[in-house]
Amino acid sequence: MTFALNRLQSLAPDAANEIVAPSGWLTLAEHLTRRLVFALGPTLRIEHIAAKAISLNSKSKSAGPGLALSEAVRAFPGLFETAAHLLGAWVDAQSETLKRLKRDRALLAECFGFDRRASRATKIQAGLSDPHDRGRSVTLIEFSDRARIIYKPRSCDGEELWFAALRWLNQNGIDAGFYIPRLLAREKYCWMEFLQAKACSSLNAVHSFYFRWGVQTALATVLEASDLHKENWIALNSQPILVDAEALGAASSGSHARKKKSLDRQSLPSLLETGLLPFTSRDRAGRYWGIAPFDATLAEIAADSCWPRYKGESQPPWRYLSHLLRGFDAAARLFVKPSSARNFLDEIISRARIGKQRLFFRSSADYARMLRESLEPSLMILPECRKRWLAQKCCASAVNRASGIAEARALLRCDLPKFVIPRKTFRISRKRFSTEVARLRLSRQLLRRRVLLRTRSHYR
Repeated sequence: MTFALNRLQSLAPDAANEIVAPSGWLTLAEHLTRRLVFALGPTLRIEHIAAKAISLNSKSKSAGPGLALSEAVRAFPGLFETAAHLLGAWVDAQSETLKRLKRDRALLAECFGFDRRASRATKIQAGLSDPHDRGRSVTLIEFSDRARIIYKPRSCDGEELWFAALRWLNQNGIDAGFYIPRLLAREKYCWMEFLQAKACSSLNAVHSFYFRWGVQTALATVLEASDLHKENWIALNSQPILVDAEALGAASSGSHARKKKSLDRQSLPSLLETGLLPFTSRDRAGRYWGIAPFDATLAEIAADSCWPRYKGESQPPWRYLSHLLRGFDAAARLFVKPSSARNFLDEIISRARIGKQRLFFRSSADYARMLRESLEPSLMILPECRKRWLAQKCCASAVNRASGIAEARALLRCDLPKFVIPRKTFRISRKRFSTEVARLRLSRQLLRRRVLLRTRSHYR
């Protein structure tokens, strides 16, 4: 780990001297430690148990409590390969973050209103999202003046479109007063205002929260959004904030990808494709339990941060279904008006700039499961054993061999695979938009049924 930190400092010497405080390097080291423990821990625990057993059975009192790491690597050569892949990707990703932070310091101070002179990073908390693209992940950066921002190692085209749509709704007949977070968009990455969950101050605030969430549910449906799972929402007082809008207009692309080779999925209504609602066995869409924001069983797992809180308790959706539906209906009534729909298409959709579109071949949960299985000690015994296992596992059920190989390469680095395709425009035509608006009536019925669906026996 010391080698990786020294290597990182050598790749970004200016950042090391100018913008990162000692505590910032400490938080980076903590993140790297967590990554290494995750990847190497299963095998090292086996080694520790074996060493302890040897120590207990040995007559020599000098036997140590555990084997040295070098001994573990000799016994499990796959450990070295896995660590090398992970460390190399981690160093490159953090070096990129620090260089971008140094380059944008003046712009960040102007956009987010903190003191540039006091802008040494005292905390760099990487790993706030799944790792993609060689270890890149969403990162929280805190400065010496206590200001905090979020770094996203990707374009924020989706967030810009989503917040532009909310701004348009604020100005065109829906009296919701949506909060619009501050964004600083760069070519291949972005900076976003740090938002932290806050409880509602009154019951009326909870009502407003679910009204706003109902409006956004209708908006997500007509924009063909996907991947709006519970981790992508923050309950900020009476405001449900979508903090990851990367997958707008992606529902149709995901369906297209699945048609090439069925992965236990079938075509779903756009509302179900959003990820806001749980699936049932009748959907024949695989397992999606404990992930959807409107899944009533979240209350059985833990109080979730995507739900509003009032007087110390989470306020689940089914208690406020009428407010949720009222917001959904308000958006539907607006979009069904020909003049409003035309203005929304001209002012928001036609101006959207989304250069890349994400494809979903498997769920993040499936990738995470495959990654954990690949880190079992039995796959660390021989060199390249884990690499061969990943290639066979991925290619056996992939859409095609090329995507299977790409999945295996990402998982080998302990990344979750991510697929994107270039596109010139936001791919929702006027005809398709009109079709989705016309289906909002059926979507409302589906929303009502799924929010009220509270028994786990319905889920797969």
